[in-house]
Amino acid sequence: MTFEVAEPRLSRFGTPDRSKFPEDVEALFADAEKKQGRVPNYLNSYAHNTETLKRLLTFYHSLWDPNGGTLTIQERELISVVVSHENGCGYCKANHRAGLAAALKDRELAHRIADDHHIIGFGPREQAIVDLSVKLTVNPSHVTDDDVLGLREHGFTDEQIVEVIEVASFFNYTNRLTIGIGTRPDEEFFGR
Repeated sequence: MTFEVAEPRLSRFGTPDRSKFPEDVEALFADAEKKQGRVPNYLNSYAHNTETLKRLLTFYHSLWDPNGGTLTIQERELISVVVSHENGCGYCKANHRAGLAAALKDRELAHRIADDHHIIGFGPREQAIVDLSVKLTVNPSHVTDDDVLGLREHGFTDEQIVEVIEVASFFNYTNRLTIGIGTRPDEEFFGR
């Protein structure tokens, strides 16, 4: 038995016309081609509005700066995968599942978390991160002082708690943008 599927498309908007890009956006594409040998689908799909692309990348790079922030890269990737799972964002889930695997140095655990984080036996600290991230995603108006207190009880500073909220909120934004644009996950995500 075979499955019939339509020809895959990059996004709902197709491939952008690079000849119309401003120099700074063309430089991003050239850099991606140099480093990765191709332009990732998210760059192509977001570039239909180059200002949107630049705003998103500025924020993303500040959150993922290895010398910045108060959370570990493992914690940031955990949040991104859990939020993306809850939102059903295939692109971000696949992309950050690979990032989580690299950060944890455990591909199987990253895949299990991405497939269904509800069945993972997280430690108390990680579970507190997951719980707040999920609540912010599925029912943000129900976040209470007790949620913040729960993180404090596991050793989080107020600065770290705000960063948990920030990373979860950022991924709620990017998930909705990516889903709305209809960005197809890159093929190499499925080999990692």
